[in-house]
Amino acid sequence: MTNKEEVRSLRERIGIMVASTDATKLVKIEDAGVDHVWVATGPLFSADLLTTLAAALARTSRLKLGTSIVQVTSRHPVFMAQQVLSLNNLAPGRLKLGIGTGALDQAKNIYGTEVKAPLTYLREYIQVLRPLLQQGEVHHQGSYFTTNVSLQSSSQVPLLISALGPGAFRLAGEVADGALSFMCPVPYLLNTALPALSAGAEAVGRPRPPVVAHVPLAFTEDRASGLQAGRQAMSFYATRPAYHNMFMAAGFSEQEINPVSDRLIESLLVFGDESKVKDRLLEILSTGIDALAITLIPVSDAVQEGGRLAQLIGHL
Repeated sequence: MTNKEEVRSLRERIGIMVASTDATKLVKIEDAGVDHVWVATGPLFSADLLTTLAAALARTSRLKLGTSIVQVTSRHPVFMAQQVLSLNNLAPGRLKLGIGTGALDQAKNIYGTEVKAPLTYLREYIQVLRPLLQQGEVHHQGSYFTTNVSLQSSSQVPLLISALGPGAFRLAGEVADGALSFMCPVPYLLNTALPALSAGAEAVGRPRPPVVAHVPLAFTEDRASGLQAGRQAMSFYATRPAYHNMFMAAGFSEQEINPVSDRLIESLLVFGDESKVKDRLLEILSTGIDALAITLIPVSDAVQEGGRLAQLIGHL
């Protein structure tokens, strides 16, 4: 393998996660040399994620874009397939679709959809969505969806699902092209997530799909500043039952989760200067984690630090 191939392989394994719905920001990230970006769902009633991606794809030429995530209760799987295939026609090969059940309490309040068995719902959703994406047609009669439809196009758009617990990782191993983690400590991914992902894949006789590890990152060499920024960013998740349960399964006590302890923050947050954070990212990738999605945790200047992150990832 040549040095050029090694650099390209590394760059393809590390992307940036952005919460902004500003397509102009994605143009600047592409100019920095970044290979791919994961665009996170914005706050309630913000701009539609797939519409934002359409604008970004039209303004960029090579940047790959992924969704992290589109909440499945927000649209029927046939409509989802139509939107995704339209985006792929606009920019072939540059889209990855990340989906998940998301916040089900919000789904009930907003869409009137009550999901009592999230993984069962997600499995059936994919049973409709994946054939539509890959073959352009589906004939399905199930508990949640009944549809017979043929579309005019198809594509091998990678389909990933969000996962926190072992059941979701196992489902990803069975039916998806990858798993998107969020706020999961690396030891938890290695000891719990990857074995579940492998078990799911083995059960259906296929190779294990990749896991994309979400990594919060802060540019500061001061531990106290890093902990303060990390605690501010992570405190919300400690109050959500799904994340609370995942942190407990990762070996953290109730007292370490709420309020968020230094040990929990340091299990998640990568901080330091460019050299230190690069070394840590490479260390994580050397453990068997397939890819990383980096979220910037601003310390003092979000714009300047965002530029530093794009330059760091773009020059790997």
